Amino acid sequence: MEIKTFATTEQVEPAVDLGAVAPPLPDILRLVDFVANPPVAPPQIIEGILHQGCKMILGGTSKSNKSWCLLDLALSVASGQPWWGRRCTKLPVVYINFELQPWALAERIHALCAARPGASGTCQFQENFHLWNLRGHNADISLLRPKLEEQLAKFNFGLIILDPAYKVLGNRDENANGEIASLMNEFEALAQKTGAAIVVAHHFAKGDSTAKSALDRMSGAGAWARDPDSIVVLTPHEEENCFTVSSILRNLPCLPEFVVAWDFPLMRLAKELNPDALRRPQAKNKVCSDKEFLEQLITSTPTARAAIVAKAAEMAISAATTDRYLKRLAEAGLIACGSGLYWLKAD
Repeated sequence: MEIKTFATTEQVEPAVDLGAVAPPLPDILRLVDFVANPPVAPPQIIEGILHQGCKMILGGTSKSNKSWCLLDLALSVASGQPWWGRRCTKLPVVYINFELQPWALAERIHALCAARPGASGTCQFQENFHLWNLRGHNADISLLRPKLEEQLAKFNFGLIILDPAYKVLGNRDENANGEIASLMNEFEALAQKTGAAIVVAHHFAKGDSTAKSALDRMSGAGAWARDPDSIVVLTPHEEENCFTVSSILRNLPCLPEFVVAWDFPLMRLAKELNPDALRRPQAKNKVCSDKEFLEQLITSTPTARAAIVAKAAEMAISAATTDRYLKRLAEAGLIACGSGLYWLKAD
């Protein structure tokens, strides 16, 4: 497979006018005028997750295959194929690589292309997929952005992926809100200049991530979570090599949590797994397994939901979590339901 790489070998230089004049502020509008001519929402690049022109962070633990996931996302958008079950709009994409050696990146793309549905080992959408290999050219995004804009102006990208975020921090402290806000402002300026969605990867803080809400699991300042329009979080599941996916979305309804399983070289949907069953350091905090749920709460006799919820409460399982078990197990074909009753399916 031929891989087109739009990379430069010149060293990025900090030759930028930091005192450049900011663009003029927009006028104040009367509501009647705003309503009469409302802005049109841009297309959703990832159905239900991300609009074009917006910013997204993919967060996860170290070595949770975030780069594989972002490469898979790039290929999905470039080809218009689904990503984790969500439809993608077919648009030109650039993956800006700050971490992988070019040969390693090429091997990953070969593997991902071969694993795609109906693939023959060759990506048929190479014209839509672009690479910019900048390993060894790490720089402050404030100094790098003019170079990025110069290169990106040659193409009409709908999606720009910068992987990973920490490589463009410069001297910023990832724990300082003001400095991370300035980093996010640079990503916003890049989105405004190019019209593309910006996606970056960021890592979790150390320790037990399940003790925090999904929004607070990423390392560093709160601005990492407050600024992006879309946040997609990968939290280790109790099943090996599986992750619960949580979404925090500004412009769209948050999606129900779901599980993906690492099946080299892709993350695949694992609809049969309980997203509440996160990996915890102490066994006493472990969520009830599907097997335990079935054995203790579901019988061959049709039972009303209210009775199941009441019995589950004795096991410290909430009604909402019980409903998720019932829905998932029914979709997996392990239980039958009807008229508000649930029972074990006959073998």
